[in-house]
Amino acid sequence: MLRIDKLEIHVNAHPYDNQEDIRHFGRVISFSSGLNLIVGDNTSGKTTIARCLYYVLGMEELIDGKAGKGALDKSVTTKFRYKDDTGSDNEWFVTSSYVCIQLSNDRNEIITIQRDIILTSNRDNVLFVWKESLRDYLQKETCREYYVHRTDDHSAEFGTGFYALLAEFAGLTIVSVPSRSDKDTKLYMQTLFALSFIEQTRGWSDFFATIKSFNIINPRQRIIEYAMDYEFDGNYATAQKLKDKRKGLEHTWGRTVHEFTNYLSYNNLYVEGLDDEASKQKVSIEDLKFAIRDRNISIPKYTELLKKRTDELEAKKNQKQATGNHGYDQLQQEYQENCRKYKDFCIRLSQEREKASIIKNQLEGIEKEIKRYNSLGQVNNIITDLEVKECPTCHQDLPVTDSTQSSFSISSSEIEESKQQLKMQKSFLSPMLENLYTSIKNKEFYMLYLEKNLAVEREKVMDIAALENINLLPLTEIEQFELADLKNKRAAITTVTQHIVTVKNNLASIYKAYKELCDEINKLKVANNRETPFYIQLSRFRSMLYQFGYSSNHTSQIGFKEDEHSSYRYLPVVQAGEGIEEYIRSDSSASDFVRSIWAYYIVLMSIGKHHPGFMVMDEPCQHSMKESSLKALFKVCAELTDKQTILFCSSQPHTEEAKAQKEEVREVVSDSDQDIIKAIVDSLNMAGINFISIDPRAIMPFESVSKE
Repeated sequence: MLRIDKLEIHVNAHPYDNQEDIRHFGRVISFSSGLNLIVGDNTSGKTTIARCLYYVLGMEELIDGKAGKGALDKSVTTKFRYKDDTGSDNEWFVTSSYVCIQLSNDRNEIITIQRDIILTSNRDNVLFVWKESLRDYLQKETCREYYVHRTDDHSAEFGTGFYALLAEFAGLTIVSVPSRSDKDTKLYMQTLFALSFIEQTRGWSDFFATIKSFNIINPRQRIIEYAMDYEFDGNYATAQKLKDKRKGLEHTWGRTVHEFTNYLSYNNLYVEGLDDEASKQKVSIEDLKFAIRDRNISIPKYTELLKKRTDELEAKKNQKQATGNHGYDQLQQEYQENCRKYKDFCIRLSQEREKASIIKNQLEGIEKEIKRYNSLGQVNNIITDLEVKECPTCHQDLPVTDSTQSSFSISSSEIEESKQQLKMQKSFLSPMLENLYTSIKNKEFYMLYLEKNLAVEREKVMDIAALENINLLPLTEIEQFELADLKNKRAAITTVTQHIVTVKNNLASIYKAYKELCDEINKLKVANNRETPFYIQLSRFRSMLYQFGYSSNHTSQIGFKEDEHSSYRYLPVVQAGEGIEEYIRSDSSASDFVRSIWAYYIVLMSIGKHHPGFMVMDEPCQHSMKESSLKALFKVCAELTDKQTILFCSSQPHTEEAKAQKEEVREVVSDSDQDIIKAIVDSLNMAGINFISIDPRAIMPFESVSKE
């Protein structure tokens, strides 16, 4: 869980008419647990601060979907206007800028992060991290560099990906989730942090409207499951999840039965007592009856008949006499010798294939090492005195015993030298592997040649035996065909019998799991069970809607979408009639839909087991909101003292009361005459509220900014 302790914005700029007059502007804001209100008028630059907060955490893609500083306001990237104490209102041009943030976690650890916005090096994908508090004298020489928006930025393997660091610091495990490609992908931090950010432009249009999917299937569902610790591996028992699992077992049962009956039919068998619907299966799996279709006899009886006739023919066949033909015996010996040589050749071919496999694995290891060095090359200071004990070049322990010793570092040239050595190894092994592949391919062709020759030699043996009337098989031609057919049938029935045992065990396992699920669903009656996380979340959501003054529908009509195939799963819906569901957005007023967003995000933060622990809302006072609703919102957030909520609010929101007051002809009140947010906070008169006014502007001369 994270907590934001402090945010600093630093901007160096000069007036339009004097490039030499460079001054330091910015803002310092200290945050607390509970509710933090950043309040100012509509031109004060609240959104500038909010977007800088997203940016320094590497989450700017949640603003407009793009990485980098493009989502930031021009006041920290190009220019801004500032009216100084003399009354001179000038346009100032940004020469450099950066933003810092101090974070803490529930393990009482602290880190400070800095990310450049405008700088000559243009490395806005690099973040500088100190394991200490945010102070003026922090030097880049004592930090550790991490990068974002690059390959492996979520991997802890190389120790340079920022999102891996952020996840570990926040206690958020990086998990794999289903993707649209053939394999699973990571639940990326940019996707997960959609739980904590609602920005002004698109954020209020839908739940998690700004979420980045990164090819994840149903990303909104995944982050809800993750935050609430819902089922990823079948261990979480909510009513719908049990039903989903039961539906899955029903599908598996039906598919297995269909494939099994087709298999039996192909092999001239049938089964009695097996139903293609698990719910209708009455006969025990062990009591299923299998029989031969054209004989209408059981498999054991059929197997017994086959064996009896096979034994008779085998006994007759084995009554062989000595040939007495020297030429035939010599040819037979040569054939047997060539069979032995063929077997030895196959062994040598197998050994060559194994050697090729070993070299292939070595090359894959080299490729991985090259990739590791490419990752390390993304940052400058590869090793500092910040708990680095192993050299990434040679993997040897470094002689670091405490943090007071000098720093160790690996230069870019050393990394490049190591990469060149690896590439030399690759250039040596790659041709060797290609030669092996060529040799193996040639040997495989030669093996086909040997097999063809053996077949010809065998035909010669058979032909001489026929010419010399050598009775190799004292069976008639019809008996020979019968014996071969009997052997095939016995082999087939053995294979079929083994398959039947396997499928019966599988069906028994499916049916057992199915019955257990049915029993569990009947026992739990989860729909009315107030102890399940799903119901707790829904109950809290309904209660919070009521607190916030939601009135478009009765809260008892509101539930969560439960269809596993819906992209809206776990999100609020309204029961509009018998079997009819409407998305809450389409069946609520504009202000009520905003209330539902408040409630949903706050519930996830307050009870979610794997939530970042803080939430930022940019301009939550939307659509002529009632002041009583805002008051309820502030009260709820202030009471969550183990979490952190940051609201960026206009000091004069267009509330329903203010709008009605302005429409009164007898009493017109201008925006400048009132500070509605401050009045609401004062009326609450409660702890847990950190009120921060940023009027007149967010970006001010730095010497005039009060550092808390």
